Amino acid sequence: HFAESEAELDEAIQRLLMLANDVQCLRTLEELGALPTLVGLMAHENADITLDVIQLVVELTAEDAWSQEGESLEERRTVVGFVASLADNEFFEMLGQNLRRLNEAAGSLEGEADRQGVFQTLTLVENLVSLDMQLAERAVRAARLLEWLQSRITTARAAPDEEGTAVDSNQQYAAEIVSILLQSLPRLRNEVAESTGFVDVLLNCLARYRKRTPTDGIETEYLENIVDSLCVLVAEPRGKAVFAGLEGVELLVVLQKQHQHVGRLLSLKILDYALSPPPPPPSQETQTGTSPASKTEREIAKRYIDAMGLKYLLSILMHHGKGGAQRLFKKHPETDERAINCISWLLRLTDRETPAHWRVLAKFTPSTADTASWKPHVDRVVELNIAFAERVREAEDRFDGDAHESDGEDDSAEERYLSRLDAGLFSLQMTDIVLAFIAADDHVRERIEKQLRRKGRSLAAVRDELGEHIAAKSAKSLTAAETLNRGGRSKDQAVSEMQLSEVIPLL
Repeated sequence: HFAESEAELDEAIQRLLMLANDVQCLRTLEELGALPTLVGLMAHENADITLDVIQLVVELTAEDAWSQEGESLEERRTVVGFVASLADNEFFEMLGQNLRRLNEAAGSLEGEADRQGVFQTLTLVENLVSLDMQLAERAVRAARLLEWLQSRITTARAAPDEEGTAVDSNQQYAAEIVSILLQSLPRLRNEVAESTGFVDVLLNCLARYRKRTPTDGIETEYLENIVDSLCVLVAEPRGKAVFAGLEGVELLVVLQKQHQHVGRLLSLKILDYALSPPPPPPSQETQTGTSPASKTEREIAKRYIDAMGLKYLLSILMHHGKGGAQRLFKKHPETDERAINCISWLLRLTDRETPAHWRVLAKFTPSTADTASWKPHVDRVVELNIAFAERVREAEDRFDGDAHESDGEDDSAEERYLSRLDAGLFSLQMTDIVLAFIAADDHVRERIEKQLRRKGRSLAAVRDELGEHIAAKSAKSLTAAETLNRGGRSKDQAVSEMQLSEVIPLL
């Protein structure tokens, strides 16, 4: 039966929305041979009909359509099969073509409907990521979505009620979809990490905030998604090289130099990912280890130091600033952990007999030219060390008090280690690393010991924690890592007996 008018066709498609209440009926739709017809409507000259089809697929792929309690797996398979059949009929190709014909221009009479169409298309992509990763990747490739997204995140096409805003709502959503895709689809992420063009676009989006702060919630979310995308890419070995080659390190220093505090804190997040070595490949992976630092990370560290970034990194560590800056520090407590991690990597990624390494140490040690400013820097690291140690100790006490909830010894050891990590064990070990490097100076060492004693800690505890960190990096499981912490080190792993000066080369 063919609809005699577009109004009847629109009504017929709308009635199909009821299938979202019982996705098992989708099989009947397939058996009736309706899928080629639905895909064919994607090329209808009336854009409203096309958008009706997209809305239908959005509703059918929404999580609440296939995740009803007790029937989740079967309903999910049904929806996956339905979308795969649509894909076999070139639905995703048509989706990409339709996306490019939509006109979001504010002055267009059809602008609002087309903006809604873009929103629905992006919602469909997000639904597919939750539904089935392979289908999502298939959709992105068939629709050539990355090309469109790369263009859309750079261009604002504000609706009439958004006039004057720097970022429109669909532009923000496009940036969010980029972030979601890069985090969820490894093969796509690797390809984008090797793409100079895409990384360059993200850096240009970030560079807008050298001298401006987001003016509303939409723009703030947009900036956070751009930063998240960059973090995912610079966590990849090839992404680090592309990032460095496009002068991304120097851009981070410029952002940290400005008084736009949002940009400063978000750029610190990118620096943290850029300096940290990536996880080891699966063939070499342990649950606790990381890959050894590469030449690229060492280059990034040196370039950051040469660009005078240390001054701004220490300013962030010390929470310099008033009013809005202090509110941001309270809103983002992870800033302390990121700053300490960056400092620890700057110390480890620079050769000990080089000017770059000495410049990092100079921020924490006295000199003839500076006999005072190093003290608050040292005190701040010790303060954080004590705070992280207290959090880890409290987590240990809570876990040991609830030990009866653990089903078995292996599970108990793994859960205990995870509880310590959640409480801040990694950040504690990063402050330990910084203390190990700067304690080589007698004046600094004396000050560190004095500050630690006030809270019942000592450099011996720092040595123990460093020993656990080094031994755990080679542990084959979280259980083994926790066993090492609780006294299970072999003679070869008794790193805690070493002096700090002997521990440093192992870091």
